Amino acid sequence: MDILPLRAADSATAASSTRSNFAGLDALRAFAALGVVLLHACVPYLRHPMPGLSWSVADTPHTAIDLLFWSIELFIMPLFLVLAGFFAWRTLKQRGPRSLFRGRARRLLVPLLFGAVVILPLDLYCWVGSWVAEGLVSPVKLKSLKVDPPLGENLWGLSHLWFLQYLFLYITCLTGLALLTRRYPRIKGFQPDLRTSLILTVVASSAVLYFEPQVVWGFQHSFLPVPAKWLYSGIFFTLGLLLAIHDPKLMQVRQWATRLSAPALMTGIAALLMGRWQLAQWASSPDPTQQASSMLAGVLLATLTAVAALLTTLFLIGISVKKISRIPNSVGYLAAASFWVYIVHHPLLGLTQLDLKLLLPDTNPLLKTTFSFAISSGVSLLTYEGLVRRSRLGQLLGFQWSPPADRGEASESNPILSIRNAESQDSESESDGQFRRAA
Repeated sequence: MDILPLRAADSATAASSTRSNFAGLDALRAFAALGVVLLHACVPYLRHPMPGLSWSVADTPHTAIDLLFWSIELFIMPLFLVLAGFFAWRTLKQRGPRSLFRGRARRLLVPLLFGAVVILPLDLYCWVGSWVAEGLVSPVKLKSLKVDPPLGENLWGLSHLWFLQYLFLYITCLTGLALLTRRYPRIKGFQPDLRTSLILTVVASSAVLYFEPQVVWGFQHSFLPVPAKWLYSGIFFTLGLLLAIHDPKLMQVRQWATRLSAPALMTGIAALLMGRWQLAQWASSPDPTQQASSMLAGVLLATLTAVAALLTTLFLIGISVKKISRIPNSVGYLAAASFWVYIVHHPLLGLTQLDLKLLLPDTNPLLKTTFSFAISSGVSLLTYEGLVRRSRLGQLLGFQWSPPADRGEASESNPILSIRNAESQDSESESDGQFRRAA
């Protein structure tokens, strides 16, 4: 059951194989990270707003943007979680549980602390300031930061940084399980094969979504993990672990890629239509006691959502490793910067969307979405280049990066974002962030 880790004696052949196998995942993470920014750029223009989500502005709804938002929402976090679990297992087998835990603590908690101390206060003032600018709340709220429900009901929490908290908790559980397995090896006998793992993933995630559809089709915000959301996300993280155990080089997933494209598309469309219908039902029934769907509708929505998330995730991973064996430095740079972009884009996006609403009120929402995405991503990249890439701050956060020509083939300046030497270097950092870099 154990994967075969690269040894020092495996030399250049093994390193080349690693690059060939996983360079595509670097590109996938880089562009998926931008997908998160695009997801947030769509929020003000939703025709079916996310229940419970209080955004900085609400602007003119647009059907195409609504479809784009909910399409991304279906699969984006399951994708990151499966990849995080996949590389966590590789690190565990190569470095051991204690090294895995220390590495993740350093690579996840430091950016989380920075985001909580620096970015979340900016986020909070941006949101409340936007509501003041639109006349929704009194200017005095900028001092108290206490906004009455429903507008301020879900204002306080980790916002977009929840992923780092959840991932560290999963790593903690994995470390404990690994240490327990060393003492009681029989635990390995309960490990399902890959096909059984896929079935269990659908069953378990569907069950969670049946009882708590808001995990995907709603907003759950807190400083502490939300149980249903933590469980749903953990199911996909666990799938990543099992994928690394049974398909360490992703050969099976690579073979499945082409065949998965049509089922992923069809189930995605079905889940999208069913989910938007359900959102309309909830919106028309403000009384929570009247919002429960029929059992059949609930089962159908939960199953379609879980299957679409799984198939899309496997398709994107498979097609990436199948089609991409090397990535240019530009994509490597984007992958390195994407963790920083993920952390800082939120307040930039909120301010940009407010400016667009006030200054260009009659502009097409598609153009506003494009502008807000481009501006927030561009400014985030500029701050990465000017403040982070070669600075002490970047070193502290683990976000530094330099082209291969500057550092040599064997060196890695930012292991948190690196896939290239996942097993032959300090691979503990590979699944730390959602975003990775390859040279």
